[in-house]
Amino acid sequence: MAERSSPPPGAHPQEAPNTIQLINVVVVREGEMVSSRWGIHPQLKRDLAPPEWEELNDHMNRVVALVGSKFVQQLSKHEGNAPGHGTA
Repeated sequence: MAERSSPPPGAHPQEAPNTIQLINVVVVREGEMVSSRWGIHPQLKRDLAPPEWEELNDHMNRVVALVGSKFVQQLSKHEGNAPGHGTA
């Protein structure tokens, strides 16, 4: 899940710094089923105090629910299905 990106070939290091992915949200469609989940870089998780982890967990679960719901709505529009088809 932690992901580093390198500068493109020919780029100067100061123009394209390396990045580290700390949190990601993934929405996956498998047929009629849609699932969404999130992940956090292990070091960031270790660095959080228990109350901070709980707060982040609550917020990210809401984010995943919203993103999954919007994804289902968009699928319904583009496929001509009635809203509410599929699950999040």
